[in-house]
Amino acid sequence: MRTTTKVLAGVAVTALAAAGVAAVVNYRRGQQPDPAEHAHLDELDARLRVADEPDPATPPGRIARILDNLQRNQGISVGRLRGWIAGMRQGTLSDEQATLAESDFDALEREADQGGV
Repeated sequence: MRTTTKVLAGVAVTALAAAGVAAVVNYRRGQQPDPAEHAHLDELDARLRVADEPDPATPPGRIARILDNLQRNQGISVGRLRGWIAGMRQGTLSDEQATLAESDFDALEREADQGGV
């Protein structure tokens, strides 16, 4: 059961990161996130918030390990990912920032897909 839950968590992070990429692509086209993309961004933001503020009584999970790898290997922090989400919601990302956001979410997707979760 625990292995299944961990696998599903990994699939969820991969899917949410892919949704983040799609949302940024649409943002760059001048479109606001549709309701499904908005819901995926909310879920991704919630997971990032939990990972950013871990419960000290609970050992780090697979998502935390993915995010640690992303920070260590590519310099992409949880705060930066959450900032991209906030910027898309507020419509304040420049073209350059949107390009970086797309790249960061793509890196998160790859990291999660490669078995980090």
